[in-house]
Amino acid sequence: MDKGALKFRSFFIKYGTLLSVLILLIIFSLFVPNFSNPQNLINILRQMALLTIISEGFTMCLIVGELDLSFANVASLSSVVVATMLVNKANPLSAVLLTLLIGFVFGLANGLLITKVGISAMIVTLATGIIAQGLAFMYTKGVSVYGSMPKGFLTLGRGSVGPIPSLVIIMALVVVFFHVLTNRTKVGRYMEATGQNPTAAYLAGISVNLYKILGMIFSSLGAAFVGILLTSRLGSATPTGGAGFLMDGFATSLLGMTVLGLGRASPFGTFIGALLIGLLNNGMTLLGAPYYIQDITKGSIIILAVAITSSQSRKLGK
Repeated sequence: MDKGALKFRSFFIKYGTLLSVLILLIIFSLFVPNFSNPQNLINILRQMALLTIISEGFTMCLIVGELDLSFANVASLSSVVVATMLVNKANPLSAVLLTLLIGFVFGLANGLLITKVGISAMIVTLATGIIAQGLAFMYTKGVSVYGSMPKGFLTLGRGSVGPIPSLVIIMALVVVFFHVLTNRTKVGRYMEATGQNPTAAYLAGISVNLYKILGMIFSSLGAAFVGILLTSRLGSATPTGGAGFLMDGFATSLLGMTVLGLGRASPFGTFIGALLIGLLNNGMTLLGAPYYIQDITKGSIIILAVAITSSQSRKLGK
């Protein structure tokens, strides 16, 4: 391969995802009516907010080298739990805290089963995800939960500060929090070290199991938080309300691994991945594309993201 081709390949691997975002913006702005309308652009940010938040949590378990297949079902369970409590006139703060505790327990259980019992993350989280799904159906008897909820709670998902939706503000705060955590704190550095080379991290005195458990807790807490926000946004809940986050969450986080040629998960990369998915969903919806075309497109994106990430890893000698 000549030098020009190598330079182009290197440039594509490093900046391909960012270029894809720019290209989509240009194409949809030119050919999709009302796409570039400021209100629609705000809608894109609002629509991608929950996906971004849940994917940021999932990214933390990827950073420590583990996998979580339960986060979408944990979000569904959390959604129906907080909805049921609020419809039954429970204190909103207590309902939110109890729901977050559910996420914490699932994350802790996942982490302990992986690190202490030695079961693979894929098997553990597949099983706990099924448990969460079963609990959601048992808790609701398979029916939707709806009714009067406190106005303050609904403001979380429906309110705004000026023209900026509250969900967009929450999303920004979550992204900044995880970015600072991973790039500016000892905890973040130890989590990165755990994921990149657990043996070397252990020999350096890092409590590898502790940081793997922490990564799983972040994933489930993010899912529980999104379940709360989903209920706040809709004013109701269903036992399968979070199911759609699974595939999109994977696509978002895997796309994030291709940003800037890092070849590994990162909060900033995940945000860019979510933005790409958000643009695709919005643009294709405005074009009237059938839902199955969107699924085919996102599935193809996952394959491409994994291929690019593998290429990055080989280039970095991982």
